[in-house]
Amino acid sequence: QTRCINNAITDITYTIGGTGTGASVTGLPAGVTGVYNAGTFTISGTPTASGTFNYTVNTAGPCSNPTATGTIIVNANSTLTFSSSPGTDNQTKCINTAITNITYTVGGGGTGATVTGLPSGVTGSYNSGTKVYTISGTPTVSGTFNYTVTTTGPCINTSLSGTINVTANATLTLTSAVGSNTQTVCQNIAITNITYSVGGTGTGANVTGLPAGV
Repeated sequence: QTRCINNAITDITYTIGGTGTGASVTGLPAGVTGVYNAGTFTISGTPTASGTFNYTVNTAGPCSNPTATGTIIVNANSTLTFSSSPGTDNQTKCINTAITNITYTVGGGGTGATVTGLPSGVTGSYNSGTKVYTISGTPTVSGTFNYTVTTTGPCINTSLSGTINVTANATLTLTSAVGSNTQTVCQNIAITNITYSVGGTGTGANVTGLPAGV
């Protein structure tokens, strides 16, 4: 039978007959034991170690003593470890700029991983050979994206979270009258004010090419 670590096995029982006077067992995982009582040998308990355990039940008695074998497979819980450069799980990039790859190592009984919460253009992929889950790509939308990576596997799965901040490009819009950005005036006569609205993530503006006095 197959069980997750720290989960009780289904009792396994053997009947000792003939001239058998008892039995013993070898090869069990820690936390699982065998007990003989009035002709019945019972294996029970909760495994606290993972692995494949091939056990052997040996009868005791004055004559020929047969044996019986079985297998208990104990799967470990999944583990997840952040494995890329420090800070890559909380990074800020401009829109349409590739993120720095973010990697997680899947361990224990984990068989893969999934991710939720990524911006469009960014995806996650699992390499079963290296057991590494990689988040990569180029975000095509701006905003704050709190993502969660979760392991997959037969037993308890675990999650880790991070954040990708995608900054929008700056925008610049003419907000004064149409044509005010192309005007003709006489020397020493004030121009009509020309105004622009700075948007997106723009934090200011500057200008080059103006005449003296403007």
